[in-house]
Amino acid sequence: MGTGPTAKTVETVLARANHTCERCGRAGQPCQVHHRRPRGMGGSRRPGTNKPSNLLLLCAPCHTAVESSRQISHEQGWLVRQEHDPADRAVWVARRGWVFLDDNGNYENEEAA
Repeated sequence: MGTGPTAKTVETVLARANHTCERCGRAGQPCQVHHRRPRGMGGSRRPGTNKPSNLLLLCAPCHTAVESSRQISHEQGWLVRQEHDPADRAVWVARRGWVFLDDNGNYENEEAA
């Protein structure tokens, strides 16, 4: 059994991001689904791990940058600490600024949440 998101969830994230990197905003590059709250070794059974609020679409260079610059990534919401709920943590998204991600594949303005 896989530990990643379902195909439907991936499609939700792709649609939300309009198939562009949510960190840099560049289109036309292959992107990867990134877990804001990491799965940990061998995946996770924790509820919410594979929900859209915990997932970002990132191009390979941005994914590498997020994983290698962890302090900045936490400050920007691209990474979320294990004790936090990603749905309650704002994230900086290119061309949108600070938003919250919901589990229906929507962005919510920080002021509205």
